[in-house]
Amino acid sequence: MGSDRTRELGERGFANGALYDAVRPDYPEAAIVKLVGTLGLDRSTRALDLGAGTGIVSRQLGPFVGSLVAVEPSASMRETMRQTTPGVEVLDGRDDAIPLADGSVDVVVVAQAFHWFDAPRALAEIRRVLVPGGGLALIWNERDETVDWMAALTRAMRWDRHRPYSSNTDFASIVADGPFGSVEHFQFRHRQWLSADQVYRRVLTTSYISIMADAEQRALLDDVRRVVERLEEPIDFAYLTDLYVARASDVNARGVDEPTT
Repeated sequence: MGSDRTRELGERGFANGALYDAVRPDYPEAAIVKLVGTLGLDRSTRALDLGAGTGIVSRQLGPFVGSLVAVEPSASMRETMRQTTPGVEVLDGRDDAIPLADGSVDVVVVAQAFHWFDAPRALAEIRRVLVPGGGLALIWNERDETVDWMAALTRAMRWDRHRPYSSNTDFASIVADGPFGSVEHFQFRHRQWLSADQVYRRVLTTSYISIMADAEQRALLDDVRRVVERLEEPIDFAYLTDLYVARASDVNARGVDEPTT
């Protein structure tokens, strides 16, 4: 996380917000309920969706909170979110430069994005915008490679060669190294039913694949087709969803003690 290559992939790899929104999955209802319950969200809660993408998790959280603000660096993602997620303020910003005042939100949610962040700087900046004792939630959908065809798909996608992060990363220890405590990790199973064409489009939303040279991308998609063409439609695209929740410490980003509320 935080390397120059990771930054480049995160900034260049998501230029088609409409495609991303059309084929990326939502998050399991059980995970959203766990997030809401563990962090005590209610209609008085002001939430920040950081690295919001096209607003997938914002649309799921909206009914549980009082207000939402979204911060996203990709212009295409922001535009798609404005079209698909009414009622949410969408701002240009990034993990280490959040355009909000100190202590202005009750919870920060990062969906499918924390691996792009410079973790120490991002966690300090997240702590800055949180109220004392505020909540942090990180959530990812990862391909379930215990399913044989999903493991074959991962190989066809050249994930081992190009991956921007390891799907086995222990983010609990990373969060605990920042100004956060009470870190908990939960895991859920999730599924998305797709046509073969939707699987190909889903693959094309992968950051490093979206910016490949044409010839390399075609060769990769040929390998993906050899995996997918043997499957019956609709295709059961299986995920494991990881959810991490934590609480802001009593020390703010500038090292000053604050009372919890």
